[in-house]
Amino acid sequence: MKGTVEMKKAYRRLFLAIFCTFIFSIAINFHGQQSFAAGAKNVTITYWTHDEPTFLAANKELIARFEKQYPNIKVKHQYFPYDVLEAKEKAAYATKNESDVQQIFGSWAIEFTKHGLFDAVPKSMADEAKRKYFQAPLGGYTFQGKLYGIPREFNLENGGVLYYPNEIAAAGWEKFPETYQDLVGLAQKLTKYDSKGNITHYGFDFSSTDNVPYLFLSLILQQGGNYWKPDNVHVTFTTPEAEKAMQAMADLILKYKVCDMKHSNDPNVDISDYFFKGTSGMCFRGPWVIANGVNTYKLKNFRYAPMPSFTGKSLAFAAESGWGEVVSARSKNKKAAWTFIKFITSQKNNLLFNSKTYTIPADKSVAASAEFMKANPLIKPSLDVLPYGRPIGPLQSVDRFKQEIVYAQFQKVVDKKIDIKTALKAIETQTNSMIDELLAQ
Repeated sequence: MKGTVEMKKAYRRLFLAIFCTFIFSIAINFHGQQSFAAGAKNVTITYWTHDEPTFLAANKELIARFEKQYPNIKVKHQYFPYDVLEAKEKAAYATKNESDVQQIFGSWAIEFTKHGLFDAVPKSMADEAKRKYFQAPLGGYTFQGKLYGIPREFNLENGGVLYYPNEIAAAGWEKFPETYQDLVGLAQKLTKYDSKGNITHYGFDFSSTDNVPYLFLSLILQQGGNYWKPDNVHVTFTTPEAEKAMQAMADLILKYKVCDMKHSNDPNVDISDYFFKGTSGMCFRGPWVIANGVNTYKLKNFRYAPMPSFTGKSLAFAAESGWGEVVSARSKNKKAAWTFIKFITSQKNNLLFNSKTYTIPADKSVAASAEFMKANPLIKPSLDVLPYGRPIGPLQSVDRFKQEIVYAQFQKVVDKKIDIKTALKAIETQTNSMIDELLAQ
């Protein structure tokens, strides 16, 4: 998940004043505010993150590095389970008790930025970020043309397919398919059924609540379509491109019978688990699951290949913004907070973070670095497609759109309860109603 852009060095000015026998200095940091040089007043900033083990290890190492370089700034780090963090942050902002800095998921940002709760990224840092980072990760942190956070990862649910080389070789394929049509053909050969026609080995599994919506949007975009109306507020899904996309997805289940939706409703089992357990031959999933295959299942015999273009012309896909850092607009320590974020998002520290957390870099220079590629050879296909990513757009609630709208309507299509045109009309109507509802809050 993929131009190398070098970071511009921060401007620093040093003013010297000599009094008797000693010299003291005041440094001006990258956005013209006073940085924390030796002798400056001690400051403590609070920092909230989630507690996933690899994230926790990376965050702790970066905090230690920061405090060593900036001894006058202490970081009080608190961390919470993923499913608690968003609710805690909402409650804290409602009671004016939030931390100075928070690590958030990019799709959460819109609920805060529209109410003026995040501090805008200082202009020079924002200008640098627009050159430094891929477009898609910046999207969720951008509101009315201003940037309100710095992304750490490119949240990718597109672009790659898990597969076993020995399985596709046994099916008569020397290498992974390069066209969508060939992908479908291979999926048919890999699919196995029991005596009643139920799938026992999935040829191409894409049935998660993440991947159904993301495959749908990518198939629209790769045809040159667009699901946003000109106002960039409301959506349109009653289009020829959307109809062709939904039909192609339905065909994978109803016509080619390489997948079903029966196994994707267990919240405790990811569709990649079926792949790693050997019950699917190919799995359309984000590269973040690679770590699970290597570390949990101890597998070395699988690979990750580029998802072929639907049209043979475009690799476009939509992506929501992943994890990143924001500063409270009410923080009394904004200078220290942005000094901290500037430090932990340097090229060197972004490389550490993405390597330790097995996340796809939002930083173009990290994604293109030989060091990152050497450490993460399996995810090269994802790095190659990063330039084709587009922000998913201001849906207001990406999770509701994915799970309650797109996935739910697609389920009805494959259950033969409604036709595709009806499903697309429902997706359009329900999404626009959701957007209006949340904008009014």
